[in-house]
Amino acid sequence: MQEMEMDDYRQRAIAIHKSWLTEPLSVQEKKHLLKHLSKSSQKHLSDYFPRSTAKDYVAIMEKLNNKAYFSDKVYQYLDPVMEQLMERPKNRELFTQIGQKGGSTLFVVTIAMYAIDREQNKTELAFFANGLSDLEQVELSRNMNSFQLKLLTDKAFRERVNTELN
Repeated sequence: MQEMEMDDYRQRAIAIHKSWLTEPLSVQEKKHLLKHLSKSSQKHLSDYFPRSTAKDYVAIMEKLNNKAYFSDKVYQYLDPVMEQLMERPKNRELFTQIGQKGGSTLFVVTIAMYAIDREQNKTELAFFANGLSDLEQVELSRNMNSFQLKLLTDKAFRERVNTELN
């Protein structure tokens, strides 16, 4: 797999996906696969995952936050996936809308999110970290929720982050 061309890799991944749609792996097969997936294999898979930019993700989050880009029917399907955070009573107290999508591997932490608070302030955010050590990955994963909440609810913290990034 490590010597595969990207197009071959993508075609193979699509073929596997299609076959698993019709014949999903059993629980035993999944356990076996996870047990034998080495750290170097996971690194290689992580390197082959599709990529985009934080700027592109923020643009998508803005479209989802504004609810004006897609048809109502699209949001009917997207909102239950993206806005699971609204199921938490505390989030419903703080936000009229909040959604996110994240992904992590042993080497990568990503999060893309959007929110509208009770004062109708809109926020879109994309955070990508790659090439992480084991400790960095654990620390980021453990602290991401706190960071997001503070960013969304603490104006002084938001201004500090903005100053540091610019």
